[in-house]
Amino acid sequence: MAAKVTAEDRKEHSAVGGGRFPIATRAQAASALKLRGHARNKEERRKIIRRAAKFLPDAARKAWEKDKAAGLI
Repeated sequence: MAAKVTAEDRKEHSAVGGGRFPIATRAQAASALKLRGHARNKEERRKIIRRAAKFLPDAARKAWEKDKAAGLI
């Protein structure tokens, strides 16, 4: 299930700017990791994973390794 995101979360906690990929809670971090494929470029993908690591370090590490092996970051 997707995390609840408020306008305030988008404004203050956007991982990549512009209100995209807000990460302020554990649930939002999990959703952002799942949706990181919608990032516009490699830099945004790295930012999403790094911000999510604050809440889900193990999942972020796995995502980082998977994307690094695939050449996506």
